[in-house]
Amino acid sequence: MAGLHRLDDILLEYHLSRRNESSHRIAALLDPIAERPELLETLRSHMAHQQDRRATAAALALHPNTVDNRLAKITEQTGIDLSSPRGTALALAALLLRDSGD
Repeated sequence: MAGLHRLDDILLEYHLSRRNESSHRIAALLDPIAERPELLETLRSHMAHQQDRRATAAALALHPNTVDNRLAKITEQTGIDLSSPRGTALALAALLLRDSGD
């Protein structure tokens, strides 16, 4: 997003940019899929579309079943349960930390 932002607009990103001893461990949760850009792209899009598989599929020009298969592969390879609030929070934090250059 271009333009002026209030702290409330980027509060999570701001918090995660203040690295601590656990930051690298959270970012590393996605290491098992680091060599699979299509999985990272699917996860990133899935989070950006509020975990709506059809919106994710449309954004990536994929069939919704392909999105489901990729999300299952992400869960299998990372151990992050994307269907749980905790798993969603971990995945989002890991993406933000990786994208900010941890």
